[in-house]
Amino acid sequence: MKKKQLEKLKKQFRPSFEVARKMLFESLEKKTVEKYNLTTNVYIKPENKQEMAIELINDDATVNNYVITVPLDENFNIAVKRVQSQEKGFLDRFSSNLADEVASYWTPSAPVASEAVSEESVAEAEPTTTEGMTIATFKEQMEAFPKFKVEQTEEDIRVVEQTAKENRLLATISATEENQFVIESALERKYKLKLDVIPVIEAFAQTPLAHRS
Repeated sequence: MKKKQLEKLKKQFRPSFEVARKMLFESLEKKTVEKYNLTTNVYIKPENKQEMAIELINDDATVNNYVITVPLDENFNIAVKRVQSQEKGFLDRFSSNLADEVASYWTPSAPVASEAVSEESVAEAEPTTTEGMTIATFKEQMEAFPKFKVEQTEEDIRVVEQTAKENRLLATISATEENQFVIESALERKYKLKLDVIPVIEAFAQTPLAHRS
């Protein structure tokens, strides 16, 4: 089967955005129970469709804040789209990290999702599929972040952040060798973004050169 035909077939079997979002909600509920024995109900607030509610339904008198409200912003939508595209390992990794954040809000004894934990989660994620990610998909996912741009040369692909003063290099991926990339400290310091950005960079870097176009 030709590559384009295979891609078209895969898209036909992808879940809808709403189904992918529901999958993420259910995975988060499962992770809070598995990791912290916290029973939660995750849903979109009826009075505000742009907010997600994470409700603790455990009968625990020591907890006085039972609902966490999270805005459904562009970063969240990008995460849902990655679930929708069935990116290998992403749903489990993202919901696990989110469960850590939720648990740390309600239970002081719960570990906060530190950078060390996040890096370990990324390292232990399952490898990407053989086909991997095309350059067009990579550009689309990177440039969905504000001020991010992908620059391509014969030797490498660079992810840069456009600022008022300068273009800041965030990552460099080899265009001639597989699994060769450098993450700059400027991106390592962006904790909230690195959980979303670095796995995509790794997935693209691991993609065989023949499957990137």
